[in-house]
Amino acid sequence: MQKLLFISDESPFSFDHSGAASFKTSHLMLLNEIENLEIYLLCFPASSDSVSQNTIEIPEFKSRNMSLLSVKFPCKPARSLLYKTVYEYIFSPKSEIRCSHMFPSVNPENLSVLQNLVYELQPDIIWAEHLESFLLVTHLKSYKGKVIYSHHDFLWKLILIRRRKFKDFVQSFLLQIIQKKAIQQFGKYVVGGASNELQEIQKLNTNVSTLYLPTLYPIHPFPENSVLQMPLRIIHLGSPKATANRVGIRNLLIKIIPELQNKVEFQLHLIGVTNSCDMELYKLLNQPNVICEGFVDDLKSVLHPYDLHILPYDQATGSRTRYSVAMNYGQVLVAHMASVAGIDGLVHNQNCIIENSFDGMVKAIIRLHDNPSERIRLGNNAKKWHDETHQIQVNARILEKWLIQNNIYHG
Repeated sequence: MQKLLFISDESPFSFDHSGAASFKTSHLMLLNEIENLEIYLLCFPASSDSVSQNTIEIPEFKSRNMSLLSVKFPCKPARSLLYKTVYEYIFSPKSEIRCSHMFPSVNPENLSVLQNLVYELQPDIIWAEHLESFLLVTHLKSYKGKVIYSHHDFLWKLILIRRRKFKDFVQSFLLQIIQKKAIQQFGKYVVGGASNELQEIQKLNTNVSTLYLPTLYPIHPFPENSVLQMPLRIIHLGSPKATANRVGIRNLLIKIIPELQNKVEFQLHLIGVTNSCDMELYKLLNQPNVICEGFVDDLKSVLHPYDLHILPYDQATGSRTRYSVAMNYGQVLVAHMASVAGIDGLVHNQNCIIENSFDGMVKAIIRLHDNPSERIRLGNNAKKWHDETHQIQVNARILEKWLIQNNIYHG
């Protein structure tokens, strides 16, 4: 047996909580399928308070060989003021001190806890899920095993999408240096959910070995005798707490929905908690035919086959996850090109609709409204493609082969 230490923050392991949560749960599910891997799960605090690791729940995977490590991390310090961050970054001789101002979990106290744990456990492999975990691992001393970085986002891009103030430009600049340096020096083995992101990483580090893995969800059985819902149902899934969702919903409510009013009969269903909306977004929700569903525990009650599932995010900043949910339920994906950049296997007008403008998305929605048979064809193709390419066992074998090829896993 080989020991694998899976390091993540303490955000939930869930297929329903967020895209990031789905992404890491998907990876844990794949690793669970590989024999002779003994998996140890370690979660560090994502808030300023010390949290018992016993509060973390591992998904109920069958036949798993997995243990949750109960480790008490010190309190996470508050984020520093901008001027102190810049000063420490320029003048501090220690890389971990510079990182700690952008990522408070990467501090000497947490590193000491992690260093002691790694020394005791002696893992053969460390899987660092997302950037903060990876930065913690890059500061380990004397670790001789293999480190796999699970890349999710280029965070410096997201900062400038959220806001574009002077402080944000400075933080984005520093983050870019930190993330690129970590990839260049330590990013030898990287997995990700968007092939274009992995290509960007390969340009930063020509010695890196990368693997594309789609985001996997438990396959949903296609309902028998599925029929078109009337009026046309347009779906957006995801809370505006996440940057991609917030920007996407704003695009949807400003650039798409007003162009559909009085032209087609439809209902827009926004799935996800919207109480985190800013005032501007809250006002935009007050449009005819817009229904806020809030959090929905049972997605099959709202995700019906042949509904139009809209991805209106117009930036290619990281791994995309919700396309998989839509196609799992046999929905017709209508996506802005940037929102599905790097997703292998999506083919315009074959298993989805991909447009490079909001005007194109509007025209596509009207066309699909007027052609029910086209919605049925695309929905059926989407479900067929998803179920053939997003099976756990198939992708677990792809991951296992990559691990063996890179001399990480010995079988």
